[in-house]
Amino acid sequence: MSNPTQTGSLQSLVAELKACPSQDNSFSQKLLIETWGCLKQTVLERGDELTPSIMAGLVVYDEEQFAQLLNEAEHAQLVALARTALERFRERTNPPNKLGKAIAASLKENK
Repeated sequence: MSNPTQTGSLQSLVAELKACPSQDNSFSQKLLIETWGCLKQTVLERGDELTPSIMAGLVVYDEEQFAQLLNEAEHAQLVALARTALERFRERTNPPNKLGKAIAASLKENK
């Protein structure tokens, strides 16, 4: 069992870790949902313009038809870029902080 002074010190450390400037708040699940919603509102049948972002999504998503618009190396490059963007989004929205997570778990256990 921990004493109140240790718990208070750990809580202040957790607060400092959360305030760390390395945390990027410019991306969020909410932003993802809002942006995806805007993209989905594009209606090509209504005359909306086909954009590079729509085409990139189709090429990555539909490997049977739209992927044929690129050669194998180009397709692999586009998929690799999409994976990199996905990894970076995940890192920014849920940054890996093993020490912080260990401290938070310890605090929860000691409550």
